[in-house]
Amino acid sequence: MTNLITFHAINNLVFHRPGTIDGQGEIWWDCYNKALLEFVGCSNLVLRHISLKDSPNKHLAFSSCTNLTIHAVTITAPGNSPNTDGIVMQDCQNVQITGCIIGTGDDCIAILTNTYNVDISRISCGPGHGISIGSLGKDNTVAAVERIHIHDSTIYNALTGARIKTWQGGSGYARNITYERISMANVTTPIVIDQTYYTSFEVSTDVAVSDIVFRDIHGTTTEKVAIKLECSAIVPCKELVFDDVTLTRIGDDQTAYATSQNAYGITNGTIIPSIYFN
Repeated sequence: MTNLITFHAINNLVFHRPGTIDGQGEIWWDCYNKALLEFVGCSNLVLRHISLKDSPNKHLAFSSCTNLTIHAVTITAPGNSPNTDGIVMQDCQNVQITGCIIGTGDDCIAILTNTYNVDISRISCGPGHGISIGSLGKDNTVAAVERIHIHDSTIYNALTGARIKTWQGGSGYARNITYERISMANVTTPIVIDQTYYTSFEVSTDVAVSDIVFRDIHGTTTEKVAIKLECSAIVPCKELVFDDVTLTRIGDDQTAYATSQNAYGITNGTIIPSIYFN
């Protein structure tokens, strides 16, 4: 089955559409799992001022594309809609995403393997599952994600905020990734690194996660654990930096906690909750 709309191997395209592309949502959820709009093998692509809503699955997908500019895109779907990621990219390089409003039932933005040189800013994300790296390493595949900068954005009413997720048994790396100047509001778990996104037994490899920065991140969590670092005993998380991070719990007891397993790094400035690396 194909996506509802696909552009293939088209270069130097400016996609500027007033109005809304409506995927009709719920009627498709149990029988169709393709994207509403996908671009494959395109370069020098500009999307701006378009609106997508209620996709059967992912809303806006990019595969094997280079030199992308995505500006002022609005994507909406109910918070309980399954797998309705906002923007998903794989095998993409040199990407700029700015000024977008995204609220769905899954990741607002998901960055998948072989993607690098990505700058994401001024995103309003919620509801959804935040702005994610991954998942990576599914079915023992090799991951490669680096030089990702996510900044000056807001995440609210979301399951997760800044998240990196990998499958056990994969290999490769996710590195040189920065989340900074992010405001969190009413987020279940604002910061997550999960190298056990799906757990396998008797694995000998994992995707290496290193050189990750969380800087100037502030806001509220709805649960006790605001920061969750679940890293691999085989390939621990290394070179983590937390710099000026303050996350408090909503309610009378504003105390939140951080959990850390097989994670190594440093902290600078005010860090709430406290993080104790291994």
